[in-house]
Amino acid sequence: MKMGGLEKNDCADSLQHPRPLLHLLAGTRLSDLVRILSRYGRISPRGYLQISIMLASAFLRAPSCIAEARRVADRLRTASFDPPPVFIVGHWRSGTTFLHNLISRDARFCFPTIMDTLRPYDFYPNPLEFISRRVLLRFLPSIRPMDDVRLDPHLPQEEEFALATMAAASFLNCLYFPERMTRIFAEEVLFAGISDETLRFWRQALTYYLAKLAALHPGRRLLLKNPAHSARIPHLRSIFAGAKFIHIHRHPRDVFHSTVKFYRSMLPLFALQRYDPAAVNDHVLWAYPQLMNRLLDALAGLPSGQKTVVRYDDLAADPMTTVERIYRDLDLGEFGRVKSSIAAYAAIQRRDMPQVSSWRAHAAPPLTADWQAIGARLGYSLC
Repeated sequence: MKMGGLEKNDCADSLQHPRPLLHLLAGTRLSDLVRILSRYGRISPRGYLQISIMLASAFLRAPSCIAEARRVADRLRTASFDPPPVFIVGHWRSGTTFLHNLISRDARFCFPTIMDTLRPYDFYPNPLEFISRRVLLRFLPSIRPMDDVRLDPHLPQEEEFALATMAAASFLNCLYFPERMTRIFAEEVLFAGISDETLRFWRQALTYYLAKLAALHPGRRLLLKNPAHSARIPHLRSIFAGAKFIHIHRHPRDVFHSTVKFYRSMLPLFALQRYDPAAVNDHVLWAYPQLMNRLLDALAGLPSGQKTVVRYDDLAADPMTTVERIYRDLDLGEFGRVKSSIAAYAAIQRRDMPQVSSWRAHAAPPLTADWQAIGARLGYSLC
């Protein structure tokens, strides 16, 4: 049964996790909000209140955003990506977050937190920065809606949230503006048919944001996790010479069920347009092989010292051995210095990890030949 563009099941999801007043785009600037709204078109009535709060936030924060831009200008001129960043890639729901959290225990790395990604223009410490920080902390849920894993504001977060807030191409726009979900995914994740101007804006936004992080943490290496970057490796290499990549993959059937749940959990909370929940399965079935083929083809062209591959099952079964191998494969420094810190964190986090091979509790979806081919490339049987 559909209810105002939503089905009954999606309404139930939104009741379980109430639609927040503060949208993930609430940290945008007025000029960027205008750019975003003019690009993606009409907003459904259920998004009016969130848009109104975005406008109020943009006006109230404008002085601090201007002040921060002037304050960091000199620092950005000398900011460098040396050593080059380490990128964790892989399809959504493949274990990227768990791996990111583990390696982030190494103090030689720096990374954005959710506080940094939702406030890309005003996250630097200053006498008034605590105000927006407290507002965010007040409205952030204690658990992630897609998997009920604890949401810690000090843990690393993917910079894709910042890119969306900066009006750049971003996977998150598939969730915010789902009327054209598949088209947005093709253009803003796969960069298929993307205009030169949009691509240039994305590069500038990404470089500016990561340069701010590097300048805030001089001497520390960027550790970044972003599933959307799985399709963008050639572009990342052209920006960050010598960048290293960790690919983590999971059984495709696990990925399918978990990704569908991800969309169905996030859309009722953050979609600013009407959408058809029944279209989610078809979108996931199409998008997965598109992204994975680009990822696997790009990794095949990288030298051995700049890439390594991890199976989610191996990470879940033995985090320490798996992470130690990553350090060795990519020459990330002495693992012994951080072994105890990572081990302590792994013991806590493994309790929140999704169950391995959970797809066996569900009916098997009609996975296409493209999925079968990706499974074979990754070493999984989908029979």
